[in-house]
Amino acid sequence: MSNVPGFTARVYHLFLRAYPPNYIETFGNEMYSTFIEGTEETQSQSALISYIIREFREMPKALLKAYWHACKNKILNGIQLLSEATRTSDLAPAPPDGRESWLQAVLELSPFLISGLLLILISYLPFDGMRAGWQRDLGFLGKVIIPLTLPAFIIGMMRGLPRWAYPFGGLFLSYQALVAFQSGQWLFLIVMLFASVILAAATIFTSPQPFLLPVQLQRIGQSLSLDWTRLSYGFYGAMPLLIIMAFDDSHLNNRTPYLALSVLIMVGSALIYCRSRDLTMQIMPLLAGLTLIICGAWLDQVSFAGGLMNWDTSPPPRIGETTWMLLLWIQWVFLILSPVLLISVGRVFNQKHPV
Repeated sequence: MSNVPGFTARVYHLFLRAYPPNYIETFGNEMYSTFIEGTEETQSQSALISYIIREFREMPKALLKAYWHACKNKILNGIQLLSEATRTSDLAPAPPDGRESWLQAVLELSPFLISGLLLILISYLPFDGMRAGWQRDLGFLGKVIIPLTLPAFIIGMMRGLPRWAYPFGGLFLSYQALVAFQSGQWLFLIVMLFASVILAAATIFTSPQPFLLPVQLQRIGQSLSLDWTRLSYGFYGAMPLLIIMAFDDSHLNNRTPYLALSVLIMVGSALIYCRSRDLTMQIMPLLAGLTLIICGAWLDQVSFAGGLMNWDTSPPPRIGETTWMLLLWIQWVFLILSPVLLISVGRVFNQKHPV
């Protein structure tokens, strides 16, 4: 021990403090003892400098591994706490959905049936006083969308978010997001949503003991755990608004069959989703419905020029209507697939690192 350079030992001990506290508490003494033994052995063999250089050269890599290990453990512990807080084993069985009951399937289709019927009536049989350009009037759209969706969405939240409530929520939230985007408040909305998620997660993860969320929130968690494609179905609930955006040439809608065809595709795809049991057969109709709706709007633009560029959300004219529709399709494909992709990644992570 007397042959060990005291300065080198003190520097190594100082570097050890850079490791995560839990890691040092477990391995710190062993690492320090191993280093001291190594310096004693190499000093006698005149290889002390090479040994010290090698140890300090490998330390950054070891630090990264230690912090990754600590971060991974925190994530896994957080997942376990979240599972404890949201466990649904004590709840009554969830109500049936459209896979088991045609009545439930019709209920789950109701937002598409109602909105589709309204779109067809307003477009092909406009009533007196209906002015052109109503598709771009967010105030008018809000007077229709909010009363149609908000009460049903609130009732659905109170009942534990059954599957029929997701499209109502998707259409309502999509309209609010569009309003926020056009009013320049989208960044504030995103920051507030992100902050709310962080605060909710911190409340659960920093609790000294696992606790149960209120029953209403547990029932919402139960609804999600039954089938994560329900979130995708919620995003698909915004298809009536997407049809309005794509077919924004109101003075031509009563001359084209494509809007009515897109409405029928929207309803038919939703029906296939409601009755499907396989994950692939649930997602594919939603993606196919989205794609065919966009194709219908593109065919409308090919047949009748105009529209699209009047929307504040559209890109500059140099990009063109076709590119705008392609970007719109890509955005909604990502939204529809995102819940399934996130859950698939989470399951792979849990299989590799069981809690």
